[in-house]
Amino acid sequence: MLHYQHKGGLEDPEFLRRIGELSVKSDRVWLAALSVGLGFTLIAAYLFAFSPTGKFLAYAGLSIRASLYFRAGVVLEGRGGEVLSDLFMLGLVAGIFEILVDWGLIHWISNGRLVYLTGNDVVLLASPLWMPVAWACVIAELGYPAMRLFRWLKASMTTNQAAVIASLLTGLAASVTVGFYEYLAYRANLWRYEKANVMLGDSCALYIPFGEFLMFLAILPIGARVLSMNHRRQAVFIEGGAAFALAIALGYALAYFLLEVR
Repeated sequence: MLHYQHKGGLEDPEFLRRIGELSVKSDRVWLAALSVGLGFTLIAAYLFAFSPTGKFLAYAGLSIRASLYFRAGVVLEGRGGEVLSDLFMLGLVAGIFEILVDWGLIHWISNGRLVYLTGNDVVLLASPLWMPVAWACVIAELGYPAMRLFRWLKASMTTNQAAVIASLLTGLAASVTVGFYEYLAYRANLWRYEKANVMLGDSCALYIPFGEFLMFLAILPIGARVLSMNHRRQAVFIEGGAAFALAIALGYALAYFLLEVR
């Protein structure tokens, strides 16, 4: 089993100090951002189903969530706010790299092809302009409870045991929430998937939530390295974001191979 005792690992003193600062106030910011995302998506999916308003609500919700994370890094300094803002920055870099993965999901596969429904939206390569911010929010919203859970588990078990359990539960949470959001995104007129060998409902290929499970197994060690570094911050965000983007690509690729390749 892996041991995380090197610099930037899960036993790094700076990382443990940072997650030790997580507080009720940082929890509230995380919950507020999560609620905004869910609330705006539900409004788009059910009050404005299959209409262009879904795009407006996507921009509005992501703007609010991004603002909450940026603000937390300043107003909750020393109380967990920097963890939220750092995870968001890691996610933003990963989201920028992820547009390359999106291109593959749109152009390089035959089953379960990704189709964006946002019409005349501004695009980056083949993805809507807001997609990197969406990934940043998702990574912050799943990465934060992963850190919280690891901190809590580590008090009663070894680092490796805590890491394995926290990672598996985070991956499971990612797969469940993504499956739910994929259905809402289709109703909100944001995107859908063409017919795949294995579908989750009519609009989502199962390799997507399965891929999310696999990729988020990596958020804890990648996040730990980012949070443990006090110097070269821009370089650390780029390295961490690129590493998680690689996890995204590998997660989707493995899930696609297992479920779709015959």
